[in-house]
Amino acid sequence: MTVSLNTDTITLSGPCGVEEVETLVGYLESQPGLSVDISAAKTIHTALWQALMVFRPHIVGTPMSSLIVDRLLPALNVYLDETCEPLVKLAESSLSQ
Repeated sequence: MTVSLNTDTITLSGPCGVEEVETLVGYLESQPGLSVDISAAKTIHTALWQALMVFRPHIVGTPMSSLIVDRLLPALNVYLDETCEPLVKLAESSLSQ
């Protein structure tokens, strides 16, 4: 199982596939306010990213994948922060570079 619940965090580890989204959503619904630690995740399916965008937990850790660190986390942080550009504008600006 790549999604686990600890006393104070939900942890994503290894290759987190679409089959884990139901577990993640269940934890996010039953334990609001917990942080999600993604530092041990090798890959994270887009369905899990969507769940994180819906529930907006505090995300901690730096994952192993440089794609996640370089592209996805900055966009997710912009979305979660709501004080910066919307994701659509960010995506459009990165495509033009």
